[in-house]
Order: sequence, then structure tokens, then C-alpha cells
Amino acid sequence: MADSKKQVFTIGIPRAFYYYTHPGLWEAFFQNLGFKTLLSEKSGEKILRNAVPHTESEHCLAHKLFDGHLLSLLGKADAVFIPRLLSLTKKHICCAKFAALPEAAQCGIARGTPVITVDIDENKEPLLKTLIRLGKNLGKPARLAKNAAENAIQTMHEEWKKQQAAMTAEKPFLLLGHPYTLHDAFIGEPVKQKLKRMGHAFETPVFTHEKLPESVTRWCTFGRMHRLITEMPLEKYAGAIQISTFNCGPDSVMLEFYRAVCRSRGIPYLVLMIDEHTGNAGMETRLEAFADSIQWKRV
Repeated sequence: MADSKKQVFTIGIPRAFYYYTHPGLWEAFFQNLGFKTLLSEKSGEKILRNAVPHTESEHCLAHKLFDGHLLSLLGKADAVFIPRLLSLTKKHICCAKFAALPEAAQCGIARGTPVITVDIDENKEPLLKTLIRLGKNLGKPARLAKNAAENAIQTMHEEWKKQQAAMTAEKPFLLLGHPYTLHDAFIGEPVKQKLKRMGHAFETPVFTHEKLPESVTRWCTFGRMHRLITEMPLEKYAGAIQISTFNCGPDSVMLEFYRAVCRSRGIPYLVLMIDEHTGNAGMETRLEAFADSIQWKRV
């Protein structure tokens, strides 16, 4: 039910896919409105295993995990929140998967469970106004909706500052990927932990939503990643590691483009393709070989 006015006690929030594009925002917003929120647990093999019988086989890994997170919330919350992400940055668009996510969930896994949704489209309306509109549609007074929206956006900016503060290492690897791959416990975390064990520093992009300069790509996160690899100081970074998921349509278009950009600038570039069958041993071997090859080149 789009922009539902139904009062709910507990709102379930899947900790996957859309969740990482607005860090900290949704819990703060709904709690400031007076609702309780229930986050699904972090991604893991159990979440994925439970999703497999119910999700579409052609979905990318991030979408399969989202379905698993959604399943884990059913029966525990009065409603689940699934926004429709259309644009996070002006003149850019999100992956088409996000546009159909609320209806796909309602017709499938979340059938019979109330779905709260709202369109997030920076090409038409700033996020603040969107949040205020959602709050009023949930039956809250305009003043309360405005205060909740402002506080939630402040919380998100504080989370971004924390991410930026972590970028202090010398000669790190730049980890590229979408927020929902880089920060997912099943997809991105094993890569980060392996790099730590190897003694290598790394940075992840901070996907703020400010306006991007003109780019050859008009996908939100891809535009930011393109800007990073075209502007990154070569002397600062050891190389770039792209974390991708099998069956990601936009990635299938953009990865070779990024590879060409990195090749032209002399940036060592590795793509790690992750799916539900990827074993840590294979991923770790590729990381070790990539790091060793860069070290040998320096010697």
C-alpha cells in the first residue's frame, strides 16, 4: 500500500539493499515519529539459505539477500518498510530493481503483510520534503513530521562523517561497489576482513547524495565511483578492488568501462565477483595474488 496511512506499532526494516543508501536515516525517522523499529539481523548464510526457496533465481545476490531479510521480519512486525528508490542525486537514476521493489515484495514474499513505501526521487523532490510527506501520510502532524525528518537527515550526515573519518590510512586499497555490497556482512565484510588479516589498509567510498558533475554515466552510485577512479591520486592508493555480485545488470555494463579507465591511468584494478556459491578460499586467493603482484611490481 503506497504511502500507507495505517498506524503501525512496529515497522520492520530489512538490513539489506536499499538500507545502506541512507545509513541511520530510517530508524531515526520512524522512531522520531513515535514508532518502534525492528531491524533484521546482519546478512549471513542463514539469511541467504532461507531466501533461496522463495526468491527469483535470476536476482542478483544483493536482491536475494534482501528477500531473505524480508522473510525474517514477517510475523515479527506490524508492517515492513520498502521505499521505491528512483534517484538519489539530481540528473541520475537508481537501478531499475529498486523501482519495482515495493510491488515485487507485496506480490511475493510480503503478501499479506502491510508494506509502507514512498517514492524517493531527487529529480522531483528533495529528501527532506519526501520524509515530511511520508510522516504526514502515516497520520503524524506536520510539525512532528518535519522535526523527525530533519533529525533523521542529521543522523545520516553524522553516519557519513564517521565513514569519512575512517579514511586515514596510508596507501590503502580503494574498495568500489554499491553501498549494499560494500557494507553487507555477507558480501563485503569477508573482503574487508581478509585485507585486514593481510595487513592492508582500505577505504570505501562515502555515498553522500550531493549533486555530481556531468558524467558519462547517469546511474547514482556509478557516477560517484566513476568520479573517484578518474580523480584518485595515483600516489595515494595501492589500487582499486571492485566488489560485484553475480547477475547485477548495471555492473555488467560498467565494470569493463571502469577497467579501461583504470588501465589508462595505470591503476591496478581487480574485480571480485561474489554469488551465493562463492567460497572464501577462492576470494582470498585472488586478493593475495593481486596484492602480491602489486608488491612485486614495486620491487
